[in-house]
Amino acid sequence: MKRPMTASVTTLHPGYSSLDKRYSERVAITCPVRYAGEVSTQPHKGEGVTKDLSLSGCKMISERPVTRGTLLSLAITLPDGEGPLKLASAHVVWVSGCQFSVRFLEISQANRKRIQAFLWKNITHATVQNQRARFRLV
Repeated sequence: MKRPMTASVTTLHPGYSSLDKRYSERVAITCPVRYAGEVSTQPHKGEGVTKDLSLSGCKMISERPVTRGTLLSLAITLPDGEGPLKLASAHVVWVSGCQFSVRFLEISQANRKRIQAFLWKNITHATVQNQRARFRLV
């Protein structure tokens, strides 16, 4: 006797959605960061640490809140034996208290290669968040 077919509902992990707009995988990594930027009401300058890093941006925790939409310059100290990675243009796209995420707007080919090499050397199953697919079909 055949059982009637039932519909199944797939639930997405709350950390991301099917409309996730990230173009590169985030790796959980803690690195010191210095940042500076300015909006019309107040300057933003401070220090913090990364929570994760990707080719397209990073999430940070700092001692001071920043304003969404601010353009920042960053100096990320990667533990790769080289000097700080300097990025002149990072757009604050998400803020929650003293945590915020930035998207790298302008990144040189040399900096892109440095980040990619660093990520590949440090990626492990434990550092990849949410266990999403490691690639995107476009």
